Amino acid sequence: MYSISLQPQRDTPERLAEYAKSFGIGPGWLLLTGKPNDIESLRDRLGFVDSDPILDADPEQHLGTVRIANEPLHRWIMSPGLLTPSAIVRAVKRVMTEAI
Repeated sequence: MYSISLQPQRDTPERLAEYAKSFGIGPGWLLLTGKPNDIESLRDRLGFVDSDPILDADPEQHLGTVRIANEPLHRWIMSPGLLTPSAIVRAVKRVMTEAI
């Protein structure tokens, strides 16, 4: 799983490492940051943009969303990030070829 910072100027690799440690984030979950233009390009390509540029420019409008993919089958869905873990697991199962 990847979490991508939308505030790379603030979320340095060191700060993300501290965050991971404080919340017990372990192997298999990467907290990523990068150049602002690269993050914006990735956000656009993954569909994490609002069609209204004014709303999209407002960080308060950016919701925590989980993008779930089964790349070989080209199956992609989005799920609210604040759902219960069991609800997110159900969303993952919807894109899998077999129930896990």
